[in-house]
Order: sequence, then structure tokens, then C-alpha cells
Amino acid sequence: MSRSQTIDPNALIAQLEAIRSEISQLRTLISQLLLQKDGVTKAKSSIDSISNGPEGDVVFPLDPGYVAMTLAKPSDKNHFIIYLGADIFAKLDTSEAMKILTEREGELNQAINDVSQRLSQLEKLEDQYEAILQQIAEQVQQQKV
Repeated sequence: MSRSQTIDPNALIAQLEAIRSEISQLRTLISQLLLQKDGVTKAKSSIDSISNGPEGDVVFPLDPGYVAMTLAKPSDKNHFIIYLGADIFAKLDTSEAMKILTEREGELNQAINDVSQRLSQLEKLEDQYEAILQQIAEQVQQQKV
């Protein structure tokens, strides 16, 4: 930007607020993606425990927060019902269930990385805008003196 151009602080402030809004949305998205990834990780661990564990009762959570649980005996330790997307579930054998969940975990990791990179870019841009606005504020203050 050349020295002869004037900067409209109000426009910069509006742009900074838009950047901050997008940063907030991306942070929320990352939180949601991390929760989904945690769910997939727990599902894989549970499938592994059930399919390779001893016969007998298994603790099953009745809610996502593990507030209530029950003991149950799996009728089939080698098949699991897996959500495939678009409200479709499939009964799959252990290896196929783990394969689907591992793929989903990879997709979630990629999405988390992509969103994190965009978030990092926006945070740097936010810092640049704040620095410019600080310089403008200092110049205005010096002009008043």
C-alpha cells in the first residue's frame, strides 16, 4: 500500500470482525470434528475389545456422555452395525467394520488438518489487521498532541 492512499479504519474494523467471525466458526467446526473423531476412536476400541475379549457381559453406554450404562452380552462378537452415512447402517464383520471406521478416522484427520491450516491463516491475518489498526490509532494519537 502506498503512502498516498488513505486507509479507512472503519472498513478495516469491519473486515477484522468478519475475520474474527470466521475464526470462531472454524474453532467450532474443529471442536465438532474432534468429537466425531473421538467417537470413531472409541467405536474402534470397543469393537476390538468385544471381538477379541472374553465371553461374557460387556458394559454398554446408554448415552454419549456415559451417564448411564448397562451390562449386556453381545449376541454376535464378529458382526457390528456401522453407520455408512445418509441414514444407512450396515451389519459388517469385524474387519470390514474396522476398515470403514479407519477410513472415516482418516477423513476426519484430513478435515481437521485442513480446517486447522485455514484457521492458522486467518489468525495471522487477524494479527496483521490488529497491527495496522494499532498503527492508525498511534498516528491519530500523535496528531492530537
